[in-house]
Amino acid sequence: MVRRAPVGAALALLAALALAACGSDPEPAPTSESRPVGRTLPPQRAEPIAALAPLAGGGLRYGELRSGLIRDRGSRRILARVEVTTRGQRGLLGLAVAEGRTFAAYTARDGRLVVDRVLPRPAARVWTGPATVDLGNGGHLAVLADGRLLIGVGDLGRPSRIADPDTLNGKLLALEPRGPADQRPEVLSGGWNNPFAFAVAPDGRVWVADNAPGRRPERLGSGTAAAPRSPLARPIAPSGLAVLSATDVAVCGVASGTLERYRRAADGSWRALPRFATPCRYGVARLAGGRLIVSGDAGLREMRG
Repeated sequence: MVRRAPVGAALALLAALALAACGSDPEPAPTSESRPVGRTLPPQRAEPIAALAPLAGGGLRYGELRSGLIRDRGSRRILARVEVTTRGQRGLLGLAVAEGRTFAAYTARDGRLVVDRVLPRPAARVWTGPATVDLGNGGHLAVLADGRLLIGVGDLGRPSRIADPDTLNGKLLALEPRGPADQRPEVLSGGWNNPFAFAVAPDGRVWVADNAPGRRPERLGSGTAAAPRSPLARPIAPSGLAVLSATDVAVCGVASGTLERYRRAADGSWRALPRFATPCRYGVARLAGGRLIVSGDAGLREMRG
């Protein structure tokens, strides 16, 4: 029996992530690039926020999935806006800040996954990516230790292409932040189903919590090394990951609505620790001073890591 995630009024993006983790028909036909389709979900108690970008001074910049608005948490002042399409799992998916510049990953009006530098103005296209589908697009964004941008791309509805090194499906990609828009990204790792939940640790390593289709386990492992990937203790449909220490990470689950904790052993495997009491559904990020910011049905909430 196919497991269905109890997402309730969850946003289309992360509901699709949960469904991807629960299983889908093999090789579904990609959605038309010019006419993206999806189902309408009930209204939310708060605008879904899956794009979280910690600031060097301890603040947070975030992006609203459906409106495409980008704000600072303290003032809530609108800093920028991207024109998104939000049908299916689309919208403003990722945000990153580096050296005074703000970058956004989103599904553009033509249905493509793109990355723009949105601040300072004028905005500029960094990368024009693939056409998106209803399930498995990825789109989370972070900054690597060398200053390049890191973006995850899901299987794009074509799981058979994950193993093909010449495709973008199921890959973690490094982008040059100054473009050009048609740049060819470097593949840092592959073999993922939908690497939406990842983070760059202070030491530069990348940790990923991957969704998985059908009965295959969700996995936790390195985003840059060919190291073993450990199955998660229970299915949660990972929607965000924060690095807590040299050995510990927190993983947010859209299907479970929980914030899980994992510890890496000397052999590279991961084991589950008692989960946090704070609920989490759309994403998690670590702020300066060890604080965590979690995104849930009621908006953003700060907690100790």
